[in-house]
Amino acid sequence: MLIKRKKIPIKEIILIGFLPSFLKKIIYRFKGYKIGENVSFGIGSVIIGEDVTIGDNSSFGLVSVVRANKIEIGRFVTIGALSMLDTVKIIIGDDSRINENVIVGGIKTPESMLKIGKRVIIMEYSFINPTMPIIIGDDSGIGGHCLLFTHGSWLPQIDGFPVKFAPITLGKKVWLPWRVFIMPGVTIGDEVVIGANSLISKDLPSNVLAAGSPAKIILENYPKTLSCEEQSQIIDSIINDFLEHLTFNGFDVSTEDVKDSKLININKKKVSQVFLDKGDALKSFKSKNNLYINNFDENNRGEFAMVLNLSQRTRIGTSDVGEEFTKFISRYGIRFDRLD
Repeated sequence: MLIKRKKIPIKEIILIGFLPSFLKKIIYRFKGYKIGENVSFGIGSVIIGEDVTIGDNSSFGLVSVVRANKIEIGRFVTIGALSMLDTVKIIIGDDSRINENVIVGGIKTPESMLKIGKRVIIMEYSFINPTMPIIIGDDSGIGGHCLLFTHGSWLPQIDGFPVKFAPITLGKKVWLPWRVFIMPGVTIGDEVVIGANSLISKDLPSNVLAAGSPAKIILENYPKTLSCEEQSQIIDSIINDFLEHLTFNGFDVSTEDVKDSKLININKKKVSQVFLDKGDALKSFKSKNNLYINNFDENNRGEFAMVLNLSQRTRIGTSDVGEEFTKFISRYGIRFDRLD
C-alpha cells in the first residue's frame, strides 16, 4: 500500500496522553501549537496536527483525540470523553461542545473538513463523516445518535449503482433531535427544526419544521413571531424557574421591586445580587432588555461584573451568578455571543 491509513494514535496516547495537563501544554507549545490560557487536557487526551490553535478556557475530556492537519478551536470549547475527531481540517467556534463518544472520521480527501460555528452542540454517540466539507452554523444542535454522511457508496458504480460524494451544510439555529440521518449533498437553511428519527435526503429552506423518512415539510414560516409582551412573560417565567433552581440547591433567595426593575438577592456564604432592568420591555422588548449581574462582598462593590442583552443575545463580563444563569437559560435555547 502506498498510503497507510492512520488508526487510533496509541503511541501518542501512551507517550503524551497520560502526562499531566500542564506538561502537555509545555510539549504542545514547544511543537509550535498555539495554546491559550486555562486550557485543560484530560487523562489520555491528545492533539495531533501541523497547524494548531486552541483558544482560552477550552477543555478536552478523558481519552479524547483531535487529529487533523489544521486545527482551529475557539474559546470555551469542550470536547467530551472518548470522542475522536479525525479529518483534514477542524474548525470549532467559541462556546461549542462535542459530547462524549462522538466520532468524526471517514475517508479523507483534500476537501475534508468539519467547520462548526459558535454555541453548537453535538451530542453523544453521533457519527460525523466529513469526507467532503460539513459546515454547521451558529447555535445549531445535533442530537445523540445522529448520522451525517458526505459520501455514500458500496456497490459498483459501473454496474449502475449510485455513488455520491457531496458536502453537507446546516444553517444557523438548526435543531436535529436524536437519530436524524443527513444524506450527502443536503443543505438546510436557518432556523429549521427536524423531527426525531427523520431521514433528510433533499435540501430544506429556512424557517420550516420537517419530519419523516424521507422528511417532508410540515410547517412553513416557522416558528411564529412572538409579541414583545409574550417574550417578556417568557423571560420572567425563566427567571422564576432560575430562582427555584437556586433555592433547590441551597441558596437563600429574596427579591424586591425597584421602580420598573427587580433586585434579586442570592445568599450562600457570600452575597450576590442580580439586577434585571426591565425598563420599557413590555412596550419594546427589542429596544431594552438587559440583565445586569454582580457578585457583592466586602471587597467588591463596584460596577456590574456581567451584562446580558436578552434581545441581541450578547454578553460581556463574567460573574459566578451570571455564568450559572447563562448555563441555566440555555435549557430554553437562549445562548449569548461573547463581546469580550
